[in-house]
Amino acid sequence: MMVQDRTFTAVVKNRNFFVLWMAQILSQTAQNGIHFVQIVLIETLTRSTAHMAVMILSFSLPAVILSSVAGIVVDRLSNKLVMLASNGIRVLTVATYIVVLDRLGGWSLLLVIYAVTFISSAIGQFFAPAEATTIPLLVGEERLLTANALFNLTLIGTQVVGLVILAPLTVKVLGIKGSFAIVAFMYLVASLLLSRIPRDKPRLVVQAGASMLKTAWEELREGWRYVAGKRSIIIALSQLAMTTTLLMMMAMVAPGYSTRVLGMLPEDAIFVFAPAGLGMLVNTFLVGRFGYRFRREVMSSVGFSAMAVTMLGFGVAGFDLPLWATIPKMPVIMALSVTLGAEISLVVIPAETLLQEKSPPELRGRVIAVYFLLANVVAIPIMLFVGSAADRLGIPQVILGVVFFLTIVAAVTTYEAFRFRGIEGGLFEDGTAIEYYSHTDDE
Repeated sequence: MMVQDRTFTAVVKNRNFFVLWMAQILSQTAQNGIHFVQIVLIETLTRSTAHMAVMILSFSLPAVILSSVAGIVVDRLSNKLVMLASNGIRVLTVATYIVVLDRLGGWSLLLVIYAVTFISSAIGQFFAPAEATTIPLLVGEERLLTANALFNLTLIGTQVVGLVILAPLTVKVLGIKGSFAIVAFMYLVASLLLSRIPRDKPRLVVQAGASMLKTAWEELREGWRYVAGKRSIIIALSQLAMTTTLLMMMAMVAPGYSTRVLGMLPEDAIFVFAPAGLGMLVNTFLVGRFGYRFRREVMSSVGFSAMAVTMLGFGVAGFDLPLWATIPKMPVIMALSVTLGAEISLVVIPAETLLQEKSPPELRGRVIAVYFLLANVVAIPIMLFVGSAADRLGIPQVILGVVFFLTIVAAVTTYEAFRFRGIEGGLFEDGTAIEYYSHTDDE
């Protein structure tokens, strides 16, 4: 028999996956859009960079505090129930913004806004791992890479639509309260869609006489022990955490790179780095369609190593070298941007797929939660350091420092990835060909 069809069309024809995908589009667009509206709201109320930093921390800190707890909850409860409850509560939190804007003012308004933002972000920590652990249940391992590629492609699209198109447009046309109303409506429709997917079986099992706190602590340790014992998962987590940090860092320094390095306006940064979206789009399609032919660890390691080289190009472009007297700098920057986007897709899609494939269903939520926790634990201090160092030393110098760190991580993870013995073949009971991996440390 022939291998299952792994095209995007075949995945989308899966009705349950299609419903989850539509819910993801609405939820992610709403999430990206509300971040823009929150920032505009604080800027409008305070005109203060310090208050802006508090707002950013309000929707960043919950990932550090609650990711591990969220993983335990997802592993013990129905994924569908967790996603429905998360989106339902987010409808209420967004509606709260509309209510308090009419009734409060001054410091009391700001404190409520920060608190609601924190709560909304905290709820999102439960939604993300529940969604990620649902995908393998709906599509199976044969089409998992394609499904993740499609979700990654959607994630990129919703970032553009939410941050660049929908949120600015609704704020301009409907105002801040109208924008919050649109976001709440999108979360509500996403909840209605999620109610249509099949309910997975709850997995809540508590031993008689065991306290909930002790049980939670033991399960948390179990998840971390599992991650620590899987070299392939450690490689994927390291690469994903650093790639997420790099994306956040580039978003932070992009306006300064545009003005201080390229001599353009801050808002022109979108024209410099928007081509990265094109690179992500094209390579997401290619990885989803042809990535099954290659080992996950090798693809992500090659992408991560290439990413370090591309970042070196961004750093070199920031110096006044004789080279730029003969070669136009802007086309080079745009080419580097396209390349960086393609490399990010080559890291993220295989690494996320490997996390799902290598995690047993009863532990998958905790493994995904470790990724979200690690990404934020790594990103927050690096972002604070890079922001300060860029002002003192210069953006090109900071980029070169980041390249040095990326090179070390790339060398270690690539060496570990190529230590695996490689692909082994096999057959399902019906004769269908399969591929699986034999690792020196795993099975």
